[in-house]
Amino acid sequence: MADNISFKIEGLDALIKRIGKLAPEIAKEVALEVNASALAIQSKARRDVKVDNGILRNSIQLKEINTGDKIMYTVGSRLKYAPYVEFGTGGKVSIPAGFEELASGFKGKKAGTFKDMVQALTLWVRRKGIGGGNDKSIAYAIAISILKKGMRPQPFLIPSFETEKPKMINNIKKAIENVKS
Repeated sequence: MADNISFKIEGLDALIKRIGKLAPEIAKEVALEVNASALAIQSKARRDVKVDNGILRNSIQLKEINTGDKIMYTVGSRLKYAPYVEFGTGGKVSIPAGFEELASGFKGKKAGTFKDMVQALTLWVRRKGIGGGNDKSIAYAIAISILKKGMRPQPFLIPSFETEKPKMINNIKKAIENVKS
């Protein structure tokens, strides 16, 4: 998890174990609902992420982890800079309540060298057409500004998760009721 952002829904394992004792049908329905929600989170995150060249958007993946007795889904990006887009940098960091532990895993880590940053910004300046032939100088100035002032957060995963979470809980409740009746 060092280079990605992913989410784990706490308490589902215990719920699925309890449900599993009630009926295998319920456990299956709950698993289907959790999978559907993970897909919805991935889709919304991809739709909402700010796009320059699409690399971050295309890196948002859904992964199923099956340990035999439980299934877990993670949605995230393996790109080293994804957490800095999500939470911001420097004095502009913004961490939503409940995600402090997740964000702390990225605090103080570097996503690359200053040279890498200037290189990426030089390409961005060219794509935007704001360099006027002075692309590298402008990119350097932007890099210095980001290091001094920070970069504002542009969250895409956490809002997707927070939007889907109540829907998933409601769908799980409905699935349980449908199987019981």
